[in-house]
Amino acid sequence: MQLLCIAEWKKAHRKEQCRRAQARFQKRKREALQALIDSMAALNREIKQLKTRKAEVMKQPNQLGHLVTGFYSSFKIHVKEQQLPDVPNYEQSYGCTPALLVLADLQREEFDSMESLKLHWRWYRSQFRQFELSMTSYGCLEAGEHVIVKATGNLLLEVASEDKTQGRKRQIIVCPVLQQFEFENGSQVVQRITSEVDLVGGVSSTQGPVGTERVSSILRDLSVDFCSSNCDVGIQVEKSS
Repeated sequence: MQLLCIAEWKKAHRKEQCRRAQARFQKRKREALQALIDSMAALNREIKQLKTRKAEVMKQPNQLGHLVTGFYSSFKIHVKEQQLPDVPNYEQSYGCTPALLVLADLQREEFDSMESLKLHWRWYRSQFRQFELSMTSYGCLEAGEHVIVKATGNLLLEVASEDKTQGRKRQIIVCPVLQQFEFENGSQVVQRITSEVDLVGGVSSTQGPVGTERVSSILRDLSVDFCSSNCDVGIQVEKSS
């Protein structure tokens, strides 16, 4: 009788152990399943966020392209208004003159805002008989965390030049222009603007097929004539410095 009770107790004990083991297994299974569900939910949220971000990034080049083209439309209007800044106040605020001091400086410039580019180039226009910018194409390039909007076109310049046989005359050159607007991803605030005016290409296209020395000579003459016609700017700068 005693042996029977011991056998039944052992059987009941094993059964209880199996039940507890099964309960622990089911608990771990439920926890693992819940963790998997939570992980999948988090992954789905991340995918949704990435899709939203991708849609925003895909839209940004178009938005920035419209922003830049709108800037040039506004720029043309404001250039014609000829509302030039007060030079002494400008120099006191920014430590430099808004005027173009040397013709060669047009070849490469950097600006930190559209307003700065607009202000300087409005002033440049007053230094030439003609200073007409026309942009013909636009493109966007993603570079890491930045988006660059490229604008290409032409700049028509009319500069007084001295010719030994014909005397003083006005010479027009049409120079290729590349201006690049750099934005951070997700932002419509420009970080940097680089402007490049190909004076050599402008002289070459105006004069036709000429040698390098001839192009350099013409550019030197144009630079001298530009400085001569804008000597008041140089005097102004010297007085302020």
